[in-house]
Amino acid sequence: MATKRYDPSETGFDERYARWVAALESGDDAELVDATAALPTLNKRVLAKLAAVDRDEPDPETRAAQKRLIVLVSEVKANQAARLRERKQAEQRRRDRTVLVERRVELPTTCARCGTKLTEVQRTGRPRLYCSPACRKAAYEDRRAHRDAAVKVQVVEKVVTEVREHRIDVPHPRSDCVKTVLADDDAMLAVIWALTALVRDRSRRAYDPHQTRFKSLSRHAAALHDALRERGRTHHASGSAP
Repeated sequence: MATKRYDPSETGFDERYARWVAALESGDDAELVDATAALPTLNKRVLAKLAAVDRDEPDPETRAAQKRLIVLVSEVKANQAARLRERKQAEQRRRDRTVLVERRVELPTTCARCGTKLTEVQRTGRPRLYCSPACRKAAYEDRRAHRDAAVKVQVVEKVVTEVREHRIDVPHPRSDCVKTVLADDDAMLAVIWALTALVRDRSRRAYDPHQTRFKSLSRHAAALHDALRERGRTHHASGSAP
């Protein structure tokens, strides 16, 4: 589905931004992580601009308005960039599906009068039909006299159509991949073990405790662990009941 033109009311920008501001003021790390994730354009550059406003603008109302505008503009620009990428991809798909028509003229290679092989066949301009002026004149006289051996030559233009076929990768929702993994026990376990190995790898700085990814993953892993323990207790309790 094509990306629509950005509309703050449709994307719930004010609600998402207000939630993020409230999380900053409350100091709730878990809420701040979720609120930040709801504002996907809050990258280092945007955060640096917000910090500059906090540093340089003394008036609280003006500061709040400027910060909101910075985040809003970042989402508008991201939307414009996404729509531009989609237009370019659509144009590329149209070019890939274009039918190329090549026009090629089949030039004679032998004299139309005597059958002698022609030399120096020209690929441009008027094609050569006879090997010599004598054959050209003789052919003309034959046609003029309506003789049986008269030769009339017509250069036929052949049209060759070539269809180019290109493989086009069709994007699909990430939820499809998630459903595929959850439907396969081996794939689900492989993901868990791969994630475990990434966390244990000390060279992976993205999983350091001070990183946002670490906090989010830790919280969700704890929730999964609690759910498994609760499921186990429920199973044992139901199995031991008379």
